Amino acid sequence: MANAFQGISSGLAELKNYYQGPIIDLINEEIPIYRACEKVKQGWSGYQVIRPLRTSRNQGVGAVADGGNLPKIGRQTTVQAIIPAKFNYLRFGVTGPMIKASQSDIGSFVRSAAYELEMGYKDLKTEVSRQLSWNGRGDLALVYTAPVASTSMVISGRTTGEPALKYIDVNSTFDVITSAGVVKASGVSVSSISSGTASSATATVVLDQPVTAAVGDILIRSGSQNNEIQGLFYSLDGATTSVYSVDRSTNLAYQGNVTDLSATGNTVLSIDAMQTPFNEGLRRGNVNGYNAVWTDFTSLRYYQKLLTPDKRYANTMEGDGTFGSKGKFYLDFNGIPVVPDKDMSLKFAFLPAEVLKMYELAAMEFADETGSMYIAQTDVDALEVRIRHFVNLFNEQPAACGVLQGYTSP
Repeated sequence: MANAFQGISSGLAELKNYYQGPIIDLINEEIPIYRACEKVKQGWSGYQVIRPLRTSRNQGVGAVADGGNLPKIGRQTTVQAIIPAKFNYLRFGVTGPMIKASQSDIGSFVRSAAYELEMGYKDLKTEVSRQLSWNGRGDLALVYTAPVASTSMVISGRTTGEPALKYIDVNSTFDVITSAGVVKASGVSVSSISSGTASSATATVVLDQPVTAAVGDILIRSGSQNNEIQGLFYSLDGATTSVYSVDRSTNLAYQGNVTDLSATGNTVLSIDAMQTPFNEGLRRGNVNGYNAVWTDFTSLRYYQKLLTPDKRYANTMEGDGTFGSKGKFYLDFNGIPVVPDKDMSLKFAFLPAEVLKMYELAAMEFADETGSMYIAQTDVDALEVRIRHFVNLFNEQPAACGVLQGYTSP
């Protein structure tokens, strides 16, 4: 007669599962740009913020001959910048049974509503940080190969060097627009990702509806076109169009300093190339100098390669990525900390602290006008929580900043 040993598979009903908490967060929550902008926030109320700017000198000056005609009478040129509110929300919901089932350590790792709130705050801050690092249009990715009535789409990152899936994940819902803002498709959701890794330059996503689009069309969060925060590169884009209702083609003092190596014929990153926009901001700006250099992790690697021959002499700066703060060590450029941020694109931005202002109408607050943070649903036993964050970023002096872009590895 054969032996009958009790094994794991046959004795499975005798064994318990071992559950170990807490829940491990696998997502990068570092947001130095958001932290920096939080330090320069300004509360307000009303419809919009009006900020007066002096953009041109009185030209009624000059030397004349003895008894000659005096210079023509001149005047100062002033304009009003208009900063509208931008409305960001966080929403989540929990059913009544889930609240009851997760009310103790015996039955759950976390209290469901409390966990959704804690992680949701991080998600909203990360979303705002992404917007602060862009231009307000809402770009998440680009169409890489043109789909024709297809539920499969190949995408790439917003700019060269960015991963295709940097801001796209399963269940992401987006619109597809042209660079001119024409909507090609709306409310499209990602059902799955059929190819591509977290670092791939391109990826193939499977959609919940067929889409027709052209190469270079833009994926934006659904409904967000031009509704996002007018971030750092709204005014530091190198263009002469109107921003904040200020016409930069006639108000030259409100133009930023952008050096684009892709237009020079020599795209290789160099110290001299970095020095060009750095110097222009000092030459044209009306501030005391820079406080931070913001960049992405690829650009940081490029800069480290430039320092390799002199690495024994390369300094590190202490700080946490915000203006004038302490906590972490960074490489420096001309004595200014070089701070990498996951939300930056392939750029170097040289920034003085005093030129940025984050106007805040509502600061991560509950929609609790009913007296509770929970909004009861009428047809189901479920509760919604809604968080508001109404802010916009304003650059008081783009001329005091510098941006380098369009470069390749040295």
